[in-house]
Amino acid sequence: MVKLETCDIILWKNIKSDPISELSRWAIGPWGHVAMYLGKFRSVPMVYESRARGVNIASLLPQTSAAVAVMRPWIRIPQSEMVCTAFQIAADERSFFDYFAVVHSVLPRVLIEKLHLPLPLIYHRDIFMVCSEAVAEVWWRNGIEVVPKDVIPLPTDFRSSYFLICVGEGKLMEDIVP
Repeated sequence: MVKLETCDIILWKNIKSDPISELSRWAIGPWGHVAMYLGKFRSVPMVYESRARGVNIASLLPQTSAAVAVMRPWIRIPQSEMVCTAFQIAADERSFFDYFAVVHSVLPRVLIEKLHLPLPLIYHRDIFMVCSEAVAEVWWRNGIEVVPKDVIPLPTDFRSSYFLICVGEGKLMEDIVP
């Protein structure tokens, strides 16, 4: 596995064997969660993410044994501005994980792509975000369309992004542990 760099995108592999995880792999692919690495703060590796507890900055330490893929931009990006944007979004008290988007935007996208059902895709950006949307928002606010803006992004979209290359798959580096 490669050493993480600031603004790397971390994709967590969905490897569970329960029925919900298997359905999720069929629907949205092998990647179940996405976050952006922010670097170390006081020797603790930190990520920006959106989970059920909301859009936040969190320690990466509890997740070091997970199977991941690391995506890195091949273009020059404004790292300090991206990190500041992540902190601004996470600090906004209105930033929440968007359970409604799963039903309103993710499910219709999956049904259209997998079953070719003629459903309308109605997507609008706001401060309520699923994990992939929160990470994409940092990039969008910095003028980089890392994934398309016209549909809700899914973790797999980062794997196929024109702006990112996969620099490693496996377990996170042991050197991220303080």
